[in-house]
Amino acid sequence: MADTEEYARGYTLANQTQKDTANFLLQKLDIAPSMRVLDVGCGPGDITARIAELVGYEGEVVGIDPSKERIAIAIDQRAKPNVSFYEGKAEDLSQFPSKSFDAVFVNSTLHWVQDQPAAVKEFGRVLRPGGRLGISGGSGDFVAAHEKIKADVLSREPYSKYPEQSPPKFLKKLEMEALLDEAGFQEREIIRRIIVKSAENPDAMLNWLDTSSSGKTYGGIPLELRPGAREEMIREWNKLMTEHGIQMEMELLVTIAIRS
Repeated sequence: MADTEEYARGYTLANQTQKDTANFLLQKLDIAPSMRVLDVGCGPGDITARIAELVGYEGEVVGIDPSKERIAIAIDQRAKPNVSFYEGKAEDLSQFPSKSFDAVFVNSTLHWVQDQPAAVKEFGRVLRPGGRLGISGGSGDFVAAHEKIKADVLSREPYSKYPEQSPPKFLKKLEMEALLDEAGFQEREIIRRIIVKSAENPDAMLNWLDTSSSGKTYGGIPLELRPGAREEMIREWNKLMTEHGIQMEMELLVTIAIRS
């Protein structure tokens, strides 16, 4: 399912988890004034604007995202003389010259990229020698509750008749290391980081998942079946409710790599 304006605008209200993980990645990436930074998977530009504060007016930030809906919001609300946005995919950064960025920032994005090896190679191509690549996203070495619930519900009838065409691919640590090797990133640090995603109730959790994934919470099932699937997911999430709402543990891989 393609992104919608509703999901894009909802993301700006529900993406506190992504903002928190972004701030941790920015600290590790050591963004400094005057740097030129590429924000891959920038969405509506909330975090891009934060990066712009770090690089200052003498620096520059460029955001790209495959969603025209999210790029439209970013251009309307976040564009400045030193902040620009373009529609584009991580696998093809050909609109940018080689060795043209000091840092590439990839937060909560790489698992949606279909050709991850090509993307990591493109990150290396656009980085200047000594440039820094920062990637943060879910770990393939850990299966979080939202993945288990999605797999369980979508394995049932009638949903199992509609396989997901472009499912997310969460990289394991060894897989990430292999991609970095192939792309020529010899110097790197990979951190396993545990976080807890809190939600008041199942509806709040599903709203976060929906806006974060542009509706891919429901895999490839038709629109008319999605309300039923959502109800079944709500029943599963209710099993995880506590007096403090839902507390979902997640493991992230946070990667910092230096271009040779």
